[in-house]
Amino acid sequence: MKIGNVAARLGTTVRTLRFYEEQGLVRPRRTAGGTRVYSQDDERRFAAILALVRLGFSVQTLVDLAGVRPESLSGDQARQAVQSRLRTMDASLAEQSMRIQEQRRDIARALSFVELCRGCSQRPTRVACDHCEISTGRGEISIMQVIWDEPAPEPT
Repeated sequence: MKIGNVAARLGTTVRTLRFYEEQGLVRPRRTAGGTRVYSQDDERRFAAILALVRLGFSVQTLVDLAGVRPESLSGDQARQAVQSRLRTMDASLAEQSMRIQEQRRDIARALSFVELCRGCSQRPTRVACDHCEISTGRGEISIMQVIWDEPAPEPT
């Protein structure tokens, strides 16, 4: 399979896949003429790499992980090194999951908050909204700091 087909199937760019190849994460076979040919195993490997990168893992982390087995002198040494890296990755995902859940709770509070504005005919400006009794709880909702307009600059 050609790299353009693999990229299209995985929803990424040829450049991204070439970058992973340049980093030594995928080594496709080549035809007699030197053309790269990607197998289903290569596509699955690319898919795994993309999934991990999309979760925030660095390419260097994946290069290090991929290098464990070839650099190990025994299966047990490889097992220990792989387990250590996988545990670190799992802890990172657990922390990320907690941050995501916290943000989802904040978004849920924001959704409830903005629902209170249903039917409001006022223009949504800080001056108008700051005088509304509904707006008193918005400071406790983190994402509202992004939604709410900035205060007017202090007079100089």
